[in-house]
Amino acid sequence: MLLAVALLLGTLLAAAPGADAADAAAAAPTDCPPVVLYAVPGTNETSEAADPARSVGLLARLTDPLAARWGDGLSVRYVPYPASLDRPFYLVSAARGAERLARDAGDVAARCPETTIMLVGFSQGGDVVSDVVHRAANGTVGLAADRIAGAIMLGSPRRDPAAPNLLDTPGRGVLGPRPTRELAVYDGRVYEVCAPGDPICATEDLDIRTFREGWASGAHRSYPTVPVGPAGVALFPVLERAVDTVVARATRSPVAVAVAQG
Repeated sequence: MLLAVALLLGTLLAAAPGADAADAAAAAPTDCPPVVLYAVPGTNETSEAADPARSVGLLARLTDPLAARWGDGLSVRYVPYPASLDRPFYLVSAARGAERLARDAGDVAARCPETTIMLVGFSQGGDVVSDVVHRAANGTVGLAADRIAGAIMLGSPRRDPAAPNLLDTPGRGVLGPRPTRELAVYDGRVYEVCAPGDPICATEDLDIRTFREGWASGAHRSYPTVPVGPAGVALFPVLERAVDTVVARATRSPVAVAVAQG
């Protein structure tokens, strides 16, 4: 199951349009890395004053090994935003995160036509990524949908059970889902992941207590090790392997290919 899921993710995430690596290296500006991974932390994990180069929160367990493994081949950028429930209020906080992500990723997309762009968000950060991928599909942000090579939303309060999901978890996001039809343009490059029992993404109704307290629950914090498939393989190694495949494709070096295949 691990190999099947990893190859599936890797194939889909690497399927975005791109030029030959040698041509890209010759044409790209010197400040354009082969791959940029934007990570959006969850509620209470970051702030608007945070350093984008510093990993924080639960997603650090995914991005730190990748950054160490790939060096200049992969730029990991954490999105600074309030990440709060009430200071400012959640909807304002998430909107600011989406604005920052769309602006930063859109700037890279405009300056670096050969750079592969990926997005990953956890918790409120999953809502931020969801907002951006939907608005990119509608053409209402400065980031084209075809520049998003892949996006993963973990524990999103906007999770739609009808959208592509890596886990067959009943329920929906506590804030209600966005329209699934808008994700069709990505042709399988966008996935939701909802851990069993996570009150933020696997609920039935909006409940203010769930909204206030669910972010700190054990199920909501279980994504690094949540089992995937009957073999119970941990999720984060599967996602790492998928990103490895994308970076190997973008760099095309023998070492990169060996890392991705190993």
